[in-house]
Amino acid sequence: MSSTDPQRIVIIGAECTGKTTLTRAIAGQLAEPWSHEYVREYVDTVKRALRADDLDAIARGQLKCEDTAAASAYLYVLHDTNLLSSILYAEHYFDTHIPWVDEVFARRRYHHYFLCEPDFPWLADPGQRESPEERARLQGCFESILHRYDIPFVRLSGSLEERSVRVMQSLQPKS
Repeated sequence: MSSTDPQRIVIIGAECTGKTTLTRAIAGQLAEPWSHEYVREYVDTVKRALRADDLDAIARGQLKCEDTAAASAYLYVLHDTNLLSSILYAEHYFDTHIPWVDEVFARRRYHHYFLCEPDFPWLADPGQRESPEERARLQGCFESILHRYDIPFVRLSGSLEERSVRVMQSLQPKS
């Protein structure tokens, strides 16, 4: 990483935990770009349930979203999830790995991870969200994968404002 590369901030967590809303809010506060969760766009395009053979295209789309946002960043770029989600969902739903995804993830540098807790009311989103019970299972999977890869993270709960304050405080240089 060169001294001019932006710090990558990842907002991660299960479905319906406020990731997109928080990512947009922090990006606005920092006046920096953000990348969306590509799988949402992909599902809207294919208009069917996902299959294992979709995983490669989803991971490639996620990388493109991340890199496009990073190309216009100054100090920070925010990611409404990242490639780690592609790894988790491949394992969770299809019991598989895509070797190139694991390799690319291992080489990429993400500077800050924030895990959104599922303390927002669950809202249905057909084709995108399954159920409150699945959200709880996935939340445990997200925490487990962060630990498995030994990724430090900050847990976020409470209102959007409380989460935003916590993120901004975490980004302040330690004195």
